[in-house]
Amino acid sequence: MELFSFALKGNYKRYYNDLKEIGKATSKKPFIMFCDTVLCTLFLGSGMQDYLNFRFYEKKWKEKKEYVTIGSASKFYDKAANIKYAPFISNKVNFFKNYKTFVKRDMFDYTEGYDKYLEFIGKHNIFIKKPNIGLGGSNIEKINSKSIENHEYFYKQLEKEEAHLEEYIIQNSKWGKINPGSVNTLRVMTFAIDGKVDIFFTVARIGVGDSVVDNFHAGGISALVDVEKGILVGKGYTKKLETFTHHPLSNVEINGYKIPYFEEIKDLVKKAALVNDKIHVVGWDVAITENGPLIIEGNRGPGWDIVQVTLNKGGKYMIRKIKKEMKNHNLW
Repeated sequence: MELFSFALKGNYKRYYNDLKEIGKATSKKPFIMFCDTVLCTLFLGSGMQDYLNFRFYEKKWKEKKEYVTIGSASKFYDKAANIKYAPFISNKVNFFKNYKTFVKRDMFDYTEGYDKYLEFIGKHNIFIKKPNIGLGGSNIEKINSKSIENHEYFYKQLEKEEAHLEEYIIQNSKWGKINPGSVNTLRVMTFAIDGKVDIFFTVARIGVGDSVVDNFHAGGISALVDVEKGILVGKGYTKKLETFTHHPLSNVEINGYKIPYFEEIKDLVKKAALVNDKIHVVGWDVAITENGPLIIEGNRGPGWDIVQVTLNKGGKYMIRKIKKEMKNHNLW
């Protein structure tokens, strides 16, 4: 029912126009693709964005069945990411408190009061403003304290918007060469159970231009990471399905690009995953500074779009492995 409720809110006119554009490039009929979309929704639990992101219009049914769709991901997260503990990790203020060893930077929440706000502003000329709960890198701002004309008004707006402030991250210069305009991160996905942690997927998220976020949903590039070698492999991908062998602005080659502090990154997320291993699956967003890695946030429902677009194949094989292990522990 949740999926169909979501489907009713879709912009079908815009979606059909997207199919028309695909039709021009592929000679496929928009109406046939629309009917195929309906079938995918009914039998695979996919949404319209799934259909576009994963190029379902050019894939066989057998291939489509291997994709984690919005519907199948939701069912998976109910148990694997344990919705009972959502506030523990999804609320960004709670996250800072519960994972303070791993975030390695200052934070101010509006509930701490105006004096604490002034103390934070006094220490940090440049900082990040974020909503306490949010997805996809939306409503995130980089702010210079000198641009704030009325601090009392600004503080009241934080309270109204239920937002917080974070110390701005200065990224590692070697890692920043691939795109110095944004803080480039890694999405490291872990599975934790019975005190053991497995890193089952890692992807780099590299910004394009001066956007404060590197987010895949905000025009950034994703690239696969070789977890054994600590390097980027293959091409870079955007959500619009563009591919790059070199970063479009820095011209740095993506394949083979070395990630600094990679062993420390793996150690960091594995320790973080054990803070509450009742949340079995987490996608950690990791930044790299001159002094090593830190965790920006943890996502108990890490998106599968970046995973499967970058792989160019379905990721259900990962889910099957996790479900099998959870069944062995009588947790599925």
